[in-house]
Amino acid sequence: MADVILPKFDDDYNESSIIFWHKQEGDSVAKGDVLVEVQTEKAVSEIEAESAGILERIIVKRGEVATVGDTLAVINDDTTQLEEADTDAINESAEKSTKTGQSNFVRIAPRLRKLAKDLQVDLTKVTGTGRNNAITENDIKNFQDGNVVGTPLSSIRRTIARKMKDSLLNRAQLTETAYADVTKLSDIRDKYDVKLSWNTWIMFAVVKALKEHPYMNGTFENELWHQSETVELGIATDTEEGLFVPVVEKACALTIEQLEEQTNELVRAVKDKRISQKDLSGSTFTITNLGAFGIHFFTPIINPPEVAILGIGKIEPYVMMLDGEVKEHLRIPLSLTFDHQLIDGAPAARFLQSVVDYLEEPKLLMA
Repeated sequence: MADVILPKFDDDYNESSIIFWHKQEGDSVAKGDVLVEVQTEKAVSEIEAESAGILERIIVKRGEVATVGDTLAVINDDTTQLEEADTDAINESAEKSTKTGQSNFVRIAPRLRKLAKDLQVDLTKVTGTGRNNAITENDIKNFQDGNVVGTPLSSIRRTIARKMKDSLLNRAQLTETAYADVTKLSDIRDKYDVKLSWNTWIMFAVVKALKEHPYMNGTFENELWHQSETVELGIATDTEEGLFVPVVEKACALTIEQLEEQTNELVRAVKDKRISQKDLSGSTFTITNLGAFGIHFFTPIINPPEVAILGIGKIEPYVMMLDGEVKEHLRIPLSLTFDHQLIDGAPAARFLQSVVDYLEEPKLLMA
């Protein structure tokens, strides 16, 4: 037997809350598999299995608190014992099926039957490669039923799924939209050959607007609404593994050049898989940009425990009548989702209008 021990993640905290078990009792565990996510007051961390086997028992349940050194779970890593248990279970199942006359009953250990159920695999169609043609764990995982393949979610995908579901279930989300005419800003960028990205200009405008409307900048947890004095700006970043949100710390204290530099470095760290947990924690407002995919308006989902998120769409030319003349301008579509439990429609609209005002008047933005 191997104990799963709560390690010390932070010198300042000796306790962690169990927020999600990735494995359940009876599940097969490989060395290096993520078993559980725990949270201190600072960050969420993952604990991996140090040995392969079966998760025999979960001692500290989800929502409970453990202290450094506590045993969270027990893994049965005795492979000989596991094989014997599987064989006994198969024989027991065979006896039951013979007595009940079930011709389509597949003899298999309960833990493997559970795996097949989780992966939506029809055991009657699986060819066993084990001893005496027994179905093995790999047989189940490798099985393909036509074009339908059951694929378990990665730990990252499970985390994203859990957070998004929690966000939609526990927040009254409403989205307001607006266009920002960025013709003047575009002219200045061209005139002075400014290399800053459009994303950076928008982030800079958002930071300024958040300082004017602090109710949009904060978190909502345990029925407590915290409005942050500093802007910890989350940048939704797409990767092959899924969505990450690195955080630009104290974005309100940065120049626009520093904001771009730090954002680019964080995005590179995510792409290179060297981002730290610290850099993924503590955001008070998030920006997400789908403009590169041709998307205009959309309904971004709030990144909990935040209370709002701003979606950026594709910058586009449009024509407008000005002083009796038809002129071509540029505009950016913006989609603001906020928690209506805390923020009413009018205050949210005032914040969004502030973002628009900053983007439409470069002198105001750079003041």
